[in-house]
Parts: sequence; C-alpha cells; structure tokens
Amino acid sequence: MAIPHPRDIQMAVVDWLDERYPFTKAVDEALYQRVPNFANAFYYCFGGMVFILIAFQLLTGVLLALYYVPDATGNPAPAYTSVQFIQSTVYLGWLIRGVHFWSANLLIIMVLLHMARVYWTGSYRAPRELNWIVGVLMLLIVLFLSLTGYLLPWDSKAYFATEVTIKIAGLTPPPQLGMFVKELLQGGPVVGPPTLQRFFTLHVFVLPAVIVLLMYVHFRFIRAHGISEPL
Repeated sequence: MAIPHPRDIQMAVVDWLDERYPFTKAVDEALYQRVPNFANAFYYCFGGMVFILIAFQLLTGVLLALYYVPDATGNPAPAYTSVQFIQSTVYLGWLIRGVHFWSANLLIIMVLLHMARVYWTGSYRAPRELNWIVGVLMLLIVLFLSLTGYLLPWDSKAYFATEVTIKIAGLTPPPQLGMFVKELLQGGPVVGPPTLQRFFTLHVFVLPAVIVLLMYVHFRFIRAHGISEPL
C-alpha cells in the first residue's frame, strides 16, 4: 500500500476542519490583513512588544510554577527554598526566572510607551474609547501582577515591601473600605501564609485569565476599527 504524502495528510486534516468550522478563513483573517503604510513607524510596534512580553510571562510562569511551592509555614519556608532550588538546581532555572523577572519589568515600560503612543496619535478618540478603557484595565492588571508576584520569593525584601504596599492600600478612603481592602489582601491581621496563598492564587490563576480575556477583547476592537491614522 502506498504511503500518503505528508502534504496530502495535511490537506485532508485542513479539509476535515473546514467542514466543521471555517478554519482556513479564520487563519487568513488573523494572519493576512493589510497593514497601512503609516503603521510602519517603530512606535506602532509597542503593542506587539507588549503581546510578546505577556506571552513570555505566561510561558516562563508555567515553567516556574512546576517547581514553586506556595507554602509560607516553617523556617525556612518551602516557598523560599523552592525559589532557591529553581535558581540553583533546576536546569536553566536561573535563566527562566531571569527572563520572567526582567520581562515583567520591561512589560510595564512597554505598556506605558504603548499607551503614550496611543494618546499622542489620538487613537483613544471615537470610535475607540472602549478600547482605550480596556487598555487602562490591562495596565492595572499588569501592575497588580507585579505586586502579587513580588511576594512569591518570600524573602525579607519581598515580605516588608508587600507589607508596606498593603498598608498603603489600607489607607483607601473611607476607613471602612480601606480596612476591607487590607483584610482582603492580607487574609489575616498580619502578612503571613494566607497572604502568600492569596497572592499566589491571584498571580497564577485569576489575573492571567483576566489579562488573556482583555487581550482578546482588545484585539477584536482593533479588528473592528482598524489601526488609527496619525493626527
């Protein structure tokens, strides 16, 4: 029996998918859209850089989560020792953690540059106001990701920096709301194991899901309205 050519197998799979969903059409719409000539300027690439950095964060975050232990009980705490294990023992663990750390810092810079470009070129104006709001929400999520991720190494610097941050959040007026926010973040009277567990849950599960959803909405708005022309 003749062995089918790999290209024939590929076409058969694509045809099978197209019969059940417009697979080819969806890929063509996603990959083959004409980009206006004015979008060749380097500052129009800031949004793409944000997307790439978020992808780096998700990928390296998954790899780090394979070894990280979100447990702050004991001395030394498993959270601290697991980070040291990643840094010193896991193959290329130091590199993966370094990429995660530095891309997180660069992500904040690129988001701010992207939003500055959007404001400078007037891309926040009608009919793109909703997309601007989505971008602001993504900025807040990125900042909150940085806040929650800072505590995870569970060293003295992370502990006391997070303690100060939570105290600042507790000053939110009115006082009742401030105390509620503080208790919600802290999970108890002081920064401790419940705090680490809450920050880990937010950093690994809740916030990544929210930012992926917001990115999808952001891209759909861009598809709907196109790339805005400079003023």
